[in-house]
Amino acid sequence: MSFDFSHLKLEVMGRVDALRVAEWCAVAGIRKVGAGLFAAPCPFHAEKSPSFNIGGKKGFEHRFHCYGCGWDGDIFAFWQQLKGCDFKQALTDMARMAGVAMGAEVTWSRPVAPAAPVLENRLVTEDVPPDLPPLRHLRDTEWAMVAEKRGLDVDAVMLCARSYRRMAFSMWPLYPRRSGVWMPRCERHGKNGCELDNNSCVAAATFPSWCAIDDTRHVAEFRRLDNLPYETHRGAIKTWSTAGKNWPLGAHDLETRPAVMLVEGGPDMIAAYHFLHRHRMLSRVSVVCMLGAANRMRESVLPNFAGKRVRIMVDADALKDDENASKRRVPGMEAASRWSAQLVAAGAAVETFCVGPVYDTADLQAWGRGDIKAAEVKVITPGLMLPDGVAVKDLNDLAKCSDEVLSSDDVRQAFRQWDF
Repeated sequence: MSFDFSHLKLEVMGRVDALRVAEWCAVAGIRKVGAGLFAAPCPFHAEKSPSFNIGGKKGFEHRFHCYGCGWDGDIFAFWQQLKGCDFKQALTDMARMAGVAMGAEVTWSRPVAPAAPVLENRLVTEDVPPDLPPLRHLRDTEWAMVAEKRGLDVDAVMLCARSYRRMAFSMWPLYPRRSGVWMPRCERHGKNGCELDNNSCVAAATFPSWCAIDDTRHVAEFRRLDNLPYETHRGAIKTWSTAGKNWPLGAHDLETRPAVMLVEGGPDMIAAYHFLHRHRMLSRVSVVCMLGAANRMRESVLPNFAGKRVRIMVDADALKDDENASKRRVPGMEAASRWSAQLVAAGAAVETFCVGPVYDTADLQAWGRGDIKAAEVKVITPGLMLPDGVAVKDLNDLAKCSDEVLSSDDVRQAFRQWDF
């Protein structure tokens, strides 16, 4: 088995810090002495008072230092010293402890699925994953482009793509042919059925893209790496999604973590990894993503959330007004309410975090009945703002806020406090 040591090391560091490693190694007498800093009696020499520092402020969260004997090193050196092994063994042991996949394939392959259930001699459509074009892992330059365009930590995007296998690369848009080959649309004939095998056919443009996905491949959402819209025969569109959008990405893999962050849309999914990585919470919190506010979660997956603490990150969609009161909508809030009801019924504890305005409940209900106009709905709390004064709409927007906003108690608690 061969290992990519540099990526594997980053993946382990994204999931665990010095305190977690010390706990794994049963270091005795650990106590908190400051922000992110802990102390204990040194495991490498005898002493009466604790002089062995564990972790520390940003940049030192993976280090140990003893003021008694002078021992100093990171989590890998600590494991080697305590276990008497080399770096490769330490990295392998810690990756397994942290739940990091070892020896991942270079390309994506469809997992062997159990037999699809049968209902009245017909396959249940929602349990059949859609056919997808060839996918591969994102390369360094590709996840770096996604991180730059969206204002996210490149290490966090790499973890999302490689460790958690939640992002893949494809050229898009492509269409399946009768021969089973995925090819672009024929621009000249305006249809997808052409084989593009004669001089009269002209292939439409395709674009380097990333897609939000998980190992089940039940659903995928494609977006351009450069964050621009797709220029197609239907005009400019932001995303392409397959069928099956009631499947919550990542919901098949919740066993080892007590908490879940539920977001809507691919960009918010990688933003969730960005924030949880910064707060060193990826070892405790799973990220689950719904692709579209109008969807209900698939009932068959809801038992996976039983006993979990789920925080729903609510998109700040504007009030969608209409002369017909029955068509008035607040998509983000309605989606959170719908998913919350499903999750509570499944046995989960649920909390919401809204980046946008909080409206007066009575006014909101009156607007929904058609009694008042949208402009008359009172705002109790205005919501978060970007440095240029524009309102934050979603979790990806939140990553672009000022340090003052990001260090506020509400924002910090949204990613660190899971005791509800």
